Amino acid sequence: MTKEIIYVGDPMCSWCYGFSPVIQSLYARHGEAVTMSLVVGGLHVGDNCVNDDRRAAFLREHWNEIEALTGQPFKLDILDRRGWVYDTEPACRAVVAMRRISSGSEFPYFAAVQAGFYAENRDSDSADTYAGAAGGFGVDRDEFLAAYEDPAVKEETIGDFRWAQTICVTGLPAVLVKEEQRYAALTLRYQPLEALAEPLERWLRS
Repeated sequence: MTKEIIYVGDPMCSWCYGFSPVIQSLYARHGEAVTMSLVVGGLHVGDNCVNDDRRAAFLREHWNEIEALTGQPFKLDILDRRGWVYDTEPACRAVVAMRRISSGSEFPYFAAVQAGFYAENRDSDSADTYAGAAGGFGVDRDEFLAAYEDPAVKEETIGDFRWAQTICVTGLPAVLVKEEQRYAALTLRYQPLEALAEPLERWLRS
């Protein structure tokens, strides 16, 4: 039987960033033995989430909570910037562009984009930010930017968002397992590695 592990996440989802060491570990363990796919979920897309005093206070508390639980480092300076729009489409599209250019590199690239935003507060609305991250994986800047602006990549990104909605992903990060045409959720929220590794191993052996 054909088996597949599907990760649904968003590079600018803070819980997905907390989950990054977990999914990267699962990818390192199983990425060569079984098909692992990455679908971008589109957490906040075009909904004008402007960073004002209220949102900044909420995010500060939220990010501190995730850092305490997961150990992932957060830089909070960006929360002092008013008027910044928390739109996750550009980061999601960058991952899809990378998936097209260099299949298999999208998992580590996803983590690099996450770290660039949360640990270094790089500009999440700048194509140069994502091109620079792609350069760390040997991808030419112009090649990346051409893919990033390609209408087909934009449509593929929207297709990922729609698929996640259709499959009823109700939370991020989500890890799904697929056997033939049947799907099951391994998790629909943050979980530590030890909570997922054994159930996943049992499913793979079954």
